[in-house]
Amino acid sequence: MLVGNEKKQLERIENGLKSMSVRKKKPLGVEDNRKYFDFLRNALNLYEDVVRRCRKHRIRLGGKDYKRLRNLAGAAIDQLGGQGEPSPVSLKQYDHVAYGPFLGVSDEGSAAVNIRGAALCSPKMRVVGHAGPIVVGVSHDAERLAAVGEVAVGPSEYREIRLGCMGRIMTSTNVGTRLNLRYYKQRPVVEIHSGSLDALIEEAKREVKAILEPFLHTPDNIPRPITVFVCFKTRMRSKNRLEVLKKLANAFEEGDFCDPRYHKLGLLICVGRGKRGVKAVKDAIKLAKRAKLAKVAVKGVVLRQAEDKISMPGLLNYFNPEQTAELLRYAAEEDMPIGPRNVVDPDTVARNVWSGLNVARNMGLELGKYGLFPLTLDESDQVMEMIQGWFSSWTAAPAFYVDFPTTDSIDVYTESNIAEGIKKWLRIVSKHGIPVVLIDTADKDKGRKLLKNSPTDRVGILLLEQIAEIDAFANELGIKILWAGGVTVPQAFEMGKLGVFGIYVTSAAAVAKPVTGRYRRDMMLPKEKEPTFYGVYRVKLLLESGFLVGRLREYGFNDDADAIEHKANAFLKALRYNYEWDRIKSKQYELASRTAKAWKIYFSCRSSKRKNNPYRSLPE
Repeated sequence: MLVGNEKKQLERIENGLKSMSVRKKKPLGVEDNRKYFDFLRNALNLYEDVVRRCRKHRIRLGGKDYKRLRNLAGAAIDQLGGQGEPSPVSLKQYDHVAYGPFLGVSDEGSAAVNIRGAALCSPKMRVVGHAGPIVVGVSHDAERLAAVGEVAVGPSEYREIRLGCMGRIMTSTNVGTRLNLRYYKQRPVVEIHSGSLDALIEEAKREVKAILEPFLHTPDNIPRPITVFVCFKTRMRSKNRLEVLKKLANAFEEGDFCDPRYHKLGLLICVGRGKRGVKAVKDAIKLAKRAKLAKVAVKGVVLRQAEDKISMPGLLNYFNPEQTAELLRYAAEEDMPIGPRNVVDPDTVARNVWSGLNVARNMGLELGKYGLFPLTLDESDQVMEMIQGWFSSWTAAPAFYVDFPTTDSIDVYTESNIAEGIKKWLRIVSKHGIPVVLIDTADKDKGRKLLKNSPTDRVGILLLEQIAEIDAFANELGIKILWAGGVTVPQAFEMGKLGVFGIYVTSAAAVAKPVTGRYRRDMMLPKEKEPTFYGVYRVKLLLESGFLVGRLREYGFNDDADAIEHKANAFLKALRYNYEWDRIKSKQYELASRTAKAWKIYFSCRSSKRKNNPYRSLPE
């Protein structure tokens, strides 16, 4: 409902746009064009002001004037290509120690009212009252829930989500699990065929000289660094191969046709799969070391597992994780760098990521997540550095996927040692001052989960104890972790007890529904998942109650903490055994009441800044 002054503003904006529309029959001049888009920005600002006011005074939005304004705000988002100005705050500024773990719920926009409503009705918000989105601590995560998993949204989804959440709860998105991988131009290769050794060496020298000419004589007379690779195309005795490589390497060192400070010689090896391929690569490493070469590049046969994912990090395209780890360790022992022939272009990869994140930022979102698969950790390092430099005032969170293997220059990280891999990745993240990250699963259709229910669980990947250890490690580095990957309702309670920065959920808050028109082209999708009000509310409730169990114990309120845990377990039991709806609702109400009282205790303890608070346990 709009009040008098707001109605007048709406009329002025509508009249201004009409006058501009008449003039738009011809191209607008610079001044008129500015006025036109100023009117659109004013429409968005008015819409946000109205929803904030109504939220503050608990006024239900509705009426013809509000509908006109909402439609106009939607048109403004379309015309401006965003919100006109970024959000004044982003997720890195959320204080989870004060307000409990953040919660994100994924949806393409159809459930915005459910997510928003549940967030604003949580026990915390009942105690806090009116507050901005950065205090509410809930985000509508803009994702389309396809059969393959969560995929990117477009302009229509962005519009509906922003209109449904603006001024009330936060919004976020993931611009892509998998990167749009780009490679540099393939490095030069000199092929060695059959013939006399002297003739082969002289011919190779001529080819190398021609290749290096533009890299030696540059416009500023400063040579450009490059490695030229030798590839033996015919069978040749090892002794003869070594002689060819040594003589070429000596020519490089002497600088006959190059500058040895910048120009290097490497060996390219083409191999098959499996153990024979591993042996061939090891033999190539030995040969390259004896000839004092700079590097070994590998070209192999792409594995089915890699083809299924389009590509994998580094040598994982050609060898399984155990074989790749064996080769990397062997190369490290021999002090011989090794990698695939194709070299990732991190500058172009980072700019592709930038385009998606920049759209999210311009849409007014408080967080943009981006995946780094299939980069190696070393390649991720370069991409994250650039992304963080471009979004230092906003929150762009890189993602680590625990169900995908990754590698650095010396090892491979899979499920068996994934915690070690996460820690190595977090050290890289810390180096670039990145404040928030996402740790998630990516292969949603494979059914893998972030958390194990028990040590023998083969679906989950990490134990709760490992989550706690990694979270503590990240905190020491100044990094806040968002956890996701099939987090269940009971696990939300446990994550709350750990005091994590935040979690994302989808299935835990959603119900199945028939496939609608927006997903009609997804032939592998048998049903849609849509978050419900009660689904989101119960996850938020359990996340808050778990958080307060841990915090109240820190302040010495053990009886209150035990009471919340008892109520939470009773509520979870009712859900697990599918009690009658009235009994579930009763258990939910009891837990919500206890949680709201616990928030009062906790806020009082924090404001007093001393642990021996005079508050006594509040009654039931």
